[in-house]
Amino acid sequence: MTATKRSGASIRTKLITLSPRLRRFSNILSGDREGAQALMRDTCQNILDGASTFPEGMAFDLWAFGELHSQWLEQLRSHINPLSKGQADPSLFEAQGDTHSTRIADILAKLPPQQRSAVLLVYGEGFSYDEAGRILDTTSQNVIARVSRALASFVERADWLESAAASRAEVEHLDQINRQAG
Repeated sequence: MTATKRSGASIRTKLITLSPRLRRFSNILSGDREGAQALMRDTCQNILDGASTFPEGMAFDLWAFGELHSQWLEQLRSHINPLSKGQADPSLFEAQGDTHSTRIADILAKLPPQQRSAVLLVYGEGFSYDEAGRILDTTSQNVIARVSRALASFVERADWLESAAASRAEVEHLDQINRQAG
């Protein structure tokens, strides 16, 4: 696949359109407002400066999410204590006016960033397991396992859910898929 630099105006327009989704992913990865803002700024700057090129024929959103994830990994590598970056601020994940939002946000904040990001990409952004794997630079089986573990955490911690039995069945189904794939 040939890597091609796109015109600045086209990239800028696509980036502006995609920015709310990228910001949400940045929040999920970094877990704090300051870190998320820095991650977005650095990623957008790299993309706009042409420091990164994206492959011909690849969807822009898939590529941009991958660039954001790569930038996050770079920031983790330069952090003195990268494990401390796993703790998240629950207020980043709360939806306005949703009564269950605070509970869900608390559970999301306690998940490791790898699980949070897999859940967001698959359920929040609608990427397939294969696409999420490309973004996260891992296999689709690994993404399935991360989502499955995250859903299991939700079921364990979300005793207030009325449909916990249905959630358990989905977790068991994902575990079965993971075992078959891996």
